[in-house]
Amino acid sequence: MKSVINHPALGEISVSQTFRARRISISVRPPDRVCLSLPVGVSVRSAVEFLESKAEWVEQARRKMAARVDRQPIAMPFATRSHTLRLNPAQTLKISVKVAGGLIVITYPADMLYTEPAVQQAIRRGIERAWGIEAKELLPGRLAELSRASGLHFRSVSVRNAVSRWGSCSSGNDISLSLHLMRLPDRLIDYILLHELCHVAHKNHGREFHRLLDRLADGQHAALRRELRNYNPRW
Repeated sequence: MKSVINHPALGEISVSQTFRARRISISVRPPDRVCLSLPVGVSVRSAVEFLESKAEWVEQARRKMAARVDRQPIAMPFATRSHTLRLNPAQTLKISVKVAGGLIVITYPADMLYTEPAVQQAIRRGIERAWGIEAKELLPGRLAELSRASGLHFRSVSVRNAVSRWGSCSSGNDISLSLHLMRLPDRLIDYILLHELCHVAHKNHGREFHRLLDRLADGQHAALRRELRNYNPRW
C-alpha cells in the first residue's frame, strides 16, 4: 500500500507499506523527497513518530542531496527583507562575504564569473547570514506575542539554519525555528509559529492539535497548510 502524507514540519512524505519490509526505514531521494517504508501491521502513526525521532538525520541527508542537485544561479537584483545583494568583482585573489548596513557584499576575483560554484556558494552563505540576522530580530519577539495571546508558554527559542523543517518544539517546550522562515510571507510565518506553540499543549499531530491550531489561525488552518506546500525550507 502506498500513500502520501503531509507532515507539518517535514513536508510531503511518501509512505510504502509492504510485506517485504522487515522494519521501519527512511530514505531521502532527489530532490529532497522523504520516503518511509514500514511492515504490514505497523501503524503509520508509529512510523511517523519514528521518522520524527530521526529528523536531524533527515535534515543532514537533505543537505547532502541539495549539494548534488543543480540549482539556478543567484544574480542581481536580489534582496531579502532588509538586505540587498551586491556583487563586487575586484582585483583580489579571495572570495569574501560581508553583511552590514543592509547590504550583502560578495567580493570575488574579477576574472571569475558570478555563476561559478565558489562564487555562488559565497552568495548563498551571505544571503543565509542576512536571513539569520533578520530572523533573530523578528521571530523571537513575534513568537512571544503569539504566546501571550494564545496562553501557550514556551521555555526557550532558538534560530537555526534548518532545511528539513520550518520549526520544532521539544518535549521541554524549547522551540527551534529555521532562519528560512524569512522567505515566507508574514501570514505563513505566524502559522508556523502557532503550529509550534500548539505543540506546547499537544506533542503530536492528533485531532486536538489540529483543532487548536485551526482556532488560533482563525479557521484558516487548512488554507494556510495548502499555501505552505508551495514553499520548502531547502531553497
